[in-house]
Amino acid sequence: MILAQRLRRQGVGRCYNGFVTALSHRPPESSKAMTIPAISELDLPDDVLLQRILTAITAHPEVREPLMRALLTEEFLNLPTEVKELREEMREGFRAVNERIDETNRSLGERIDETNRSIGEVNRSLSERIDETNRSIGEVNRSLSERIDETNRSLGERIDNNSRAISVLTGQMGELRGESYERRCSERIGEVLIDYFDRAVLSDRIPIIRQLREARRNGTITRREYESGRNVDIIAQEEADGDSPERLAIIEATITFNRGDLQNASERAELIERLTGIPTTAFTVTRENWPEAINDDAAELGVNIVQFN
Repeated sequence: MILAQRLRRQGVGRCYNGFVTALSHRPPESSKAMTIPAISELDLPDDVLLQRILTAITAHPEVREPLMRALLTEEFLNLPTEVKELREEMREGFRAVNERIDETNRSLGERIDETNRSIGEVNRSLSERIDETNRSIGEVNRSLSERIDETNRSLGERIDNNSRAISVLTGQMGELRGESYERRCSERIGEVLIDYFDRAVLSDRIPIIRQLREARRNGTITRREYESGRNVDIIAQEEADGDSPERLAIIEATITFNRGDLQNASERAELIERLTGIPTTAFTVTRENWPEAINDDAAELGVNIVQFN
């Protein structure tokens, strides 16, 4: 019923008792006229009527457009065109977007390639600079090493020279101190030997040195004995009434006391007594204190230790 009423309003046919009785359409001049038999007398349900209408439309496609214009609104009729236009617009939009994406990708690719080239250039430049810096550092290190080695050699030589100089100076100072102490003992020989000689005086060394020289020429003493006899620090004697002394004293004067001084005093006293025939006593004079064990060595060697400041 609803379909029949709408068809009637659109002028497609007339309705009688709710049914479409006729459907006519003026086809184009080139088309054959379509005639649908009257169905007003038929008492048909709407679904049967609709089926007949659909059959007629199927048999005559030329009536579809006017029928659709009668049934549909203008918006529905324009949908296919609008959809097609929208599809074209979307296709053009996608094409433009794709082109932009391709262009962006190409631009980004070029920029990335350019950036990579720039990074490569920077890396090569940095590598060259690092290599050059390393070479420079290596040269500086070699130069510094050579200078340090040269400085060390120079310092070593200076230290050796200074050490030798210090050793010489130390020896000289020791000799000066020893000579000073020896001279003091000689000047005060009476005080040095006061516990052993009643009147001690310095002995004349020249006759003794002559005897040493004569004995060396005769071969009765060795060169070492000759040098040892000449190097006696002090020769003293006990003053006597006659020409010859009754006793001689061989004295080793030392600031720093050691067992070698005892040995020298003992050997030199024995040598002088052997050459002169005069009883000779060995003495070691020092200003230092000595260990108790040294007394046993002194007694064994026949040497008297005297402390004199």
